[in-house]
Amino acid sequence: MLRLEGVTVDIEASRILRGVSLDVGDRELVCLVGRNGAGKTTTLRTVMGYLRPVAGRIVFRGRDLVGLPTHAIARLGVGF
Repeated sequence: MLRLEGVTVDIEASRILRGVSLDVGDRELVCLVGRNGAGKTTTLRTVMGYLRPVAGRIVFRGRDLVGLPTHAIARLGVGF
């Protein structure tokens, strides 16, 4: 249902996420747990389209989300 493949995000000159991969199946519940600054919120903001990855893919129900506007991603049912 939701797949992240090697997602890398840079903000200015800093690499914020490096090669994040994740698979979430239909009706599966997943919690992102980690210390402050580990990239939990950044990962979700990237899935929602607020941040653009410099590498990798984000696929929701077979549709690539990278490059879609945030409102289009929300219409697909993606949110947090």
